[in-house]
Amino acid sequence: MNTYDVLVIGGGSAGTSAAATAQAALGPNAKVGLFNKGELGGLCILRGCMPTKTLLHAAHLVHEASAHHTPGIGHGKLDIDFDAVMANKDAKVARFKKAKLGGIASGGYEVIDAYARFSGPDTIEADGETYRFTKGAVLAAGSDVALPPIAGIENVTVWDSDDIMELEELPESAIVMGGGAIGLELGLFLARMGCKTIQANRSRIFSKLDAELADEMQAVLESEPNMTLVAPFRATGIEEKDGQVHLHLETTDGPRTLVAKHFIAATGRSARIEDMGLEAAGVVFERGRVQCDAAMRTTNPRIFVAGDATGEDLLLHVANWEGKAAGKGAAEVPGDHAVERRLHMTAIFTDPPLATIGMTQMAAEAAGIPIVTASAKLAQTGRAITMDVQHGLWKMIAHKKTGELLGCQILGPRADDLIHIISTAMYYKGTAMDLLEMPWYHPTLAEVGLTLARNLVAQVEL
Repeated sequence: MNTYDVLVIGGGSAGTSAAATAQAALGPNAKVGLFNKGELGGLCILRGCMPTKTLLHAAHLVHEASAHHTPGIGHGKLDIDFDAVMANKDAKVARFKKAKLGGIASGGYEVIDAYARFSGPDTIEADGETYRFTKGAVLAAGSDVALPPIAGIENVTVWDSDDIMELEELPESAIVMGGGAIGLELGLFLARMGCKTIQANRSRIFSKLDAELADEMQAVLESEPNMTLVAPFRATGIEEKDGQVHLHLETTDGPRTLVAKHFIAATGRSARIEDMGLEAAGVVFERGRVQCDAAMRTTNPRIFVAGDATGEDLLLHVANWEGKAAGKGAAEVPGDHAVERRLHMTAIFTDPPLATIGMTQMAAEAAGIPIVTASAKLAQTGRAITMDVQHGLWKMIAHKKTGELLGCQILGPRADDLIHIISTAMYYKGTAMDLLEMPWYHPTLAEVGLTLARNLVAQVEL
């Protein structure tokens, strides 16, 4: 029996955060172990956030040269060396991985290269050996690609995001199924590299956002010369014939078949909880999600869950926060370690990017919250006009009686950075009135937030 104070299953962002937090809390003499089979680094660094942003930067340069809207500046078609683009991605991944491994090495905990699963309420089995934890454990085993339930898909070659990261040559055509962050980012990259791309989504693009944001994003995607947007639809079947993939649909206009060389599934990820021994550990899960409280404690009070293994909010910053909470819980650190869920910040790195935080107008109204809203088309605002911006919208939501900021949605240049202005205010429960007291430099894209704050304040009923 190998005995540890804390054991963590999974070496991604959530797992390493949990292990480092537990080790720091218990001190250098404590024994904390982290199980990870194979390559260390986590999905974000190896095949997710960082490599995709590297590829999207290359795609942005190609697009800007050929499709900008600034008078007096010519347009050009940049040469694309696809091998070099992918090699640059690999070099960046290696750099980020080296930094990550350095952080793991300095964390003080032990890394065990083995596939692990729970074998009891306080034990874990790995490579035929049994490990016991005396304080707590964390499940941070990550997630797997979820395939769409389409008749015949088992007979079709399906690519996922991992396959795109390993491409050696650009596909001539592809159907990218999925209108979330993964699907849109992969589709945009392929289209701008020169692949004839069909972006397909079963529901309307961004149907969970307020209608004006969804309309604006649809306009952005429809403006892409090498991309065809198909949404919404019901998939009735998929097959390979004559060297092509045929995706059969039922649309509002009747039956339709999409045809391309390759089919890419970007329809989400599911928590990696099957065959993890959760039943033996007394950890309840249903519908692909582990039951846990706000501090990530499962139905076994000594086992915590973090990151993609939760089955929801599959975002790096959330995984890190959950990992810290789970690590403290597993180390029996006193206090409330509840994870912040109110802000719920997201970003999709399309071009322009979309960033959101807090509640949408739809969600607030559904909850019966009295609100006021303000929005602005970026193409009609000062700095954006100087930049010849064509698409974009910024919307903010505040409580009608107090002016407290409840939500913000930004689609436009630098939205992924601009959202942090509002997230800072919302974290401290700031109001629209507080935004009026802040300094705003002119001319900037950020000062659109000041204009919206003035609009909100005029509607607030104090």
